[in-house]
Amino acid sequence: MRTVHIEARPDHLLRLARLKDPLGAVAEMIWNALDAEACNIVVDVEVNELGGVEYVSVDDDGHGMPHASCGDYFGRLGGSWKSTAKVSPKLRRGLHGRSGQGRLQAFALGEQIRWVTTALNAVGRRERTTISGTIDSPADFTVSEPETVDDGVPTGTKVEASAPAGFAGRLTESGTRDQLTSVFAPFLTAAPDVTITYMGQALDPSTVWVHTAEYQVACPNGKVEGPPGPVLRIIEWPQDVGRALALCDSHGVVLAELPAGIQAPGYHFTAYLMWDGFSDRRDTLEIAEMDDDLAGLVNAARDALKKHFRERDRERRARLIQEWKNEDVYPYRREPSEPAEAVERQLFDEVATTVARRLPKAVQNRRTTLRLLREIVAHDPSGLYPVLDELFRLPQSEQDDLRRLLQRTSLSDIIRATTEVSARLDFIAALKQMVFDPKTSRTVKERSELHKILERETWVFGDAYALMVSDRSLDTVLQRHLQALGRHPVPEQVSPVLREDGRKGIVDLLLGRAVRGSSGREHLVVELKAPTVKVGQAEVGQIKSYAEAVVSDHQFADTGVKWDFWVISTAMDNVVRRDATAPNRPPGCIAEWEGGVRIWARTWGEIIDDCEERLYFYRERLNHDPATDHAVDYLRRVHHYAPKALT
Repeated sequence: MRTVHIEARPDHLLRLARLKDPLGAVAEMIWNALDAEACNIVVDVEVNELGGVEYVSVDDDGHGMPHASCGDYFGRLGGSWKSTAKVSPKLRRGLHGRSGQGRLQAFALGEQIRWVTTALNAVGRRERTTISGTIDSPADFTVSEPETVDDGVPTGTKVEASAPAGFAGRLTESGTRDQLTSVFAPFLTAAPDVTITYMGQALDPSTVWVHTAEYQVACPNGKVEGPPGPVLRIIEWPQDVGRALALCDSHGVVLAELPAGIQAPGYHFTAYLMWDGFSDRRDTLEIAEMDDDLAGLVNAARDALKKHFRERDRERRARLIQEWKNEDVYPYRREPSEPAEAVERQLFDEVATTVARRLPKAVQNRRTTLRLLREIVAHDPSGLYPVLDELFRLPQSEQDDLRRLLQRTSLSDIIRATTEVSARLDFIAALKQMVFDPKTSRTVKERSELHKILERETWVFGDAYALMVSDRSLDTVLQRHLQALGRHPVPEQVSPVLREDGRKGIVDLLLGRAVRGSSGREHLVVELKAPTVKVGQAEVGQIKSYAEAVVSDHQFADTGVKWDFWVISTAMDNVVRRDATAPNRPPGCIAEWEGGVRIWARTWGEIIDDCEERLYFYRERLNHDPATDHAVDYLRRVHHYAPKALT
C-alpha cells in the first residue's frame, strides 16, 4: 500500500471540490464512468429513519483504472489523459472530463471516499484496487496493493461516500432526478445502449420531457467542416431544472455550459448545441462568446431558441383560447371585422393567456373574470396592470412578464389610437346630424349645446391646437395670450380690452399652438353660430371687431404671434361668399391685415370635409363607417347629450 500526495494547499483543493453541490458531484462521477466506457451506471442513496443521507455510491461497468495508473490519476492536479484525447479508446465516445479535478468533487458526497476499481493490467489479468481519501486530508489518497480477481469478475468502478455533509440531503429532493435527466438527456438519447439508474429508477428523458425539438444551425462563419453540422436540441421540462445552453459534441457529451440568454416566461428548458467542432476548442468553451467564430454560432443558437419559444407560445395561447371557446367563457363571440377590433383582441389574448394559471377554477367565475378583462382592454388598457395585480396577486416573476408584455411597442397605445380615431369618426357623424339634418339643426342651441360639445372636441379645428379660453371675455384672452408667451404681469397693470364701440367682447373659443421649428405661436379665435344662422354682414362685423380689438391693443403686440379669426355656421350669404372665394386669398379668408392677422368665414361643410380628409386613411384601414346610432351613442356616452330629434 502506498500514499500519493497532491502538491496543493488543502483550502484550494476544497474549493475545487465544490462541497455545496452534491448533485454536481454525482453528475461528475457519472461522466467519469461514461468516459470509462460504462454502459450501466447505478447511483444509490441510502437514507436513515430520520430522512438523512447516510451513504452514496456510484457503480459502473466501465473499463476501470489499472493499478499502475492510479498513482497518476490521483497524484496530479490537472494534466488528465483526457486533456489530449478527444474520444475514449474503444467505443470512441466523446470525453467530458479533461481537468483532472473530478475526484475532488466526490468530497461533496461525504467526508470519507473510497474507489473500488477492477481493470485489466498490462498482461491482461484482472486486478482490483482500492483508493481512499478523507476530507480532513484532501491532498492525500491511499492506494492499495492490487488484488488479482477471477476472469468472471466484471471490470468497473464503484465510488462510495460515507459520513455525508448536510448538503447531501439535496440528493433526495423531488426534482433531483429531473435535473440529472436534463444533464444527460442528449447523451442518453444518442446512446440508447447506456442506462443510468438513480435511486432505483432509470433516467429516461422521453418519460420526463414535455416537448422536444431540433434545429440545424449554421456553422461558424458559414464554414463547412463535414457532417454532422451544429444541431440545437431543445428539451422542455415539467419543472425548473435550471436553464442553460449546453455545448456538446455530436454524441451529446456536455463540454461546457453557457447562460440560455433568452426570455421564455412559463417554460422550463435546457438547450443543447451539439457539434463535434467543440471538441477541438474544449479549453476555451467557457468563454465561447469572446471567440469570433463561436460567438456567431452561439448567437445563431439563441436566435433559434427565441423563434422556437415564440412559436410554442403561439401554440399554447391558441390552445388555451380554444379551450375557453369550448367552455363558452371566451368573451368574444365573432371574429374581428375591423383592424381596431383585431388589435384589441390581440392584446386581450396575450394578457389573458399570460395570467391563465391564475384564473378562477369555476366556469362561471372564469367567464366573469375574462369579461372584466375584455372591458378594461377595450376602454382603459393603461389601467390593466394594477387591476391584474389586484385580481391575481401575481408573484414577482409573473409581474415582470406582464409588465414587459404591456410595455411592448405598445399594443395598448395602438388600441388607444384606433379607439380615438373611431371616436372621431363617430363624432363627425354626430356633428353632421346636428348641423345639417333639417329636423335636428333647428333644435340645436349654439351656446348651451354646440359650444359645450365643441370645447371638448377642438381637434376639428386642427389637431395641433389646444384650448386656451372658452366663452370668456377679451380680457381673459389677453391674459392667456401673455401666459403662453411666458409673461405674468400683475393684474392691476393690465388694461381692459374693449371693442371699437367700447363694449366687452365674449369670445367663444380661443385655441393656440406653438409653431413647429420656431419660437412663434398661432392663435385661433372661433365664433360659433347656431346651424340656423347664416353668416352675413352682422356676423362678419362681430368677428372683425374682435380682430380689431386685438390689433389695436398694444398689450397684444408680439411679432412672433399670428392670429386667425373664424366665424362658423352652416351657410353664408352671397356677399360674404364672394369675399370668401376671392382669387387672391386662401379659400375662406375674407380679410388679411398687417401684423399676421387673417379673418375667415367658414361653413361646417368645409370643416367637416377637412376632418374627413384627415381621417380618410384611418377610416379606410379601420373599415369604420358609423351609422346614426353610433353617432347618438357617442354623444350620449361622452357628452351626456343627444339632440331631441334623434332621441
